[in-house]
Amino acid sequence: MTKRILIGIILVVFTFVAIGTLMFIKPKPPQRVQLPPTPLVETINVSSDIQQFTVHSQGPVQPKLNSNIVAEVSGRISNVSKNFRVGAFVKEGETLFIIDKANYVANLRSAEATLAQAKASYQDAKARSDQAKKDWEKIGRGQANDLVLKIPQLNQAKANVQSAEANLLRAQRDLARTNVKAPYSALIKSKQVDLGQYVNVGFTVANLYGTDTAEVRLPLADRELAFLQLPEQGIEASYPNVILTGVYAGKPHTWSGKVIRTEGVVEENNRLTYLVAEISDPYNLSSKNSSTPLRYGTFVNAEIEGITQENLIIIPRQALINKDQVLAISEENKIQIVTINIVRGDKDVVYVDGGLEEGTEIITTPIENPINGMLVKRVGDVQAEETVEKNENDSDAKSSNSQDAEQIAVSQ
Repeated sequence: MTKRILIGIILVVFTFVAIGTLMFIKPKPPQRVQLPPTPLVETINVSSDIQQFTVHSQGPVQPKLNSNIVAEVSGRISNVSKNFRVGAFVKEGETLFIIDKANYVANLRSAEATLAQAKASYQDAKARSDQAKKDWEKIGRGQANDLVLKIPQLNQAKANVQSAEANLLRAQRDLARTNVKAPYSALIKSKQVDLGQYVNVGFTVANLYGTDTAEVRLPLADRELAFLQLPEQGIEASYPNVILTGVYAGKPHTWSGKVIRTEGVVEENNRLTYLVAEISDPYNLSSKNSSTPLRYGTFVNAEIEGITQENLIIIPRQALINKDQVLAISEENKIQIVTINIVRGDKDVVYVDGGLEEGTEIITTPIENPINGMLVKRVGDVQAEETVEKNENDSDAKSSNSQDAEQIAVSQ
C-alpha cells in the first residue's frame, strides 16, 4: 500500500513538472501595437470674394433739440392750450399757454403816449431851433453858436423820442411774450405749470424734445474706425448708412438713418470714439406713413455701412487654431499648419487677406494637438465608402435572391 502511494505521488509530481516545462518553452504570441485612430474631419474649400464690412454699435435714441422753456415775463396763467400736456405734439409757433395781458397792454398804451409826447416835444424844439437860425441870419453877425440856435434843446428832444421808441418796443415785446409758444415742432417731455399758476421771469415751465430729427450716439473702439468711411462735414454723399434695430410693442423693428458726424474726441474714461447717427422724422409726423415710430429713449443696435475690400477669404472661426493658424489638408490626407493674416474677425467668421490660396482645403473640425504630416480622414470619403459598400451589399443580396428564385422555379 505504501509503495502504491509513493508511485502515485511520483507520477503527480512528474506531471506537474512536465506541464511547467511545456508552459515555459511555449512560444509567446506576438504582441499587437495599438495605433491611435485616424481623426475624422470635415473640410471646406476656401475662395476669395468682395466683402462689404458692417460695423456694429448700440446706444439710446435722443432728440437733436432738447430745450427747457422759461417764462420771459411774469404773471398769472390765464389760458392753456389743449396740447399743453405731457406726451403731446406741438408745432413750431403754436401757443402753449397765455399769461394775463392786462398789465402789459397798459404798459404798451403808456409807452405809445410817451412816444407821442416825445415826438411833439421834438417838433416844438425843432421849430424853435429853425426860428432862432432865421432870426440870427437877420440881425446877427458872424457864426452863431449852438446855444443861440437852441441845438442842445433839439438834441434832448430827439433823445427823448428815441428813448420813448425803445420803451414802446419793449412794451410790445413783453406783450407778445405773454403768449408762450413752441420754438420748434416738439414733443412735450414735461411741464411744471398749469392754468391759474403765477410764474416769474426765468421760471422753467416745460421741457421740449424736437420731433424733426433724432440722434443716436454710437461708441466705437479705435480699431473699428479702420473699416468705416468717416463722414465729412457738410458733404452728405460721405454719410454712411446705418440700420437701427429696436423693440416696439414687444416686437423687433428697424429704422434707417445716416451717420452725420463724429464727436471729434476720444472719451478719457473708456477710450472710445463716438459717432452720431441722425434719423429724420422719428415719430412719422410729416410723412404719415405706416412705419413704426422711433420713440426717444429706445435702446437700439446699429449696423453701420463700412468700406468694401476685395480679395478677402472668409473662413469659419471654428477653423482657427492658435489665433492665426488653420489646418490645410493635402491630397494624401495629411495636415499642414498654415499661418494666415486676419484682417477682421466677427462672432462666427474671420476675414483673411494673405496666407491662403484660392481653393485651399482647410479643416473645420477641432483636432487635439495637430502636427504637420498627421493623417486624417474626410467625412465625405467615409460616407462615399459606406455608400459603395452598401450598394455592393444590396447588389449581392439581389443576386442571391435571383439565384434562389431560379432554383425554386427549376424544382417546380
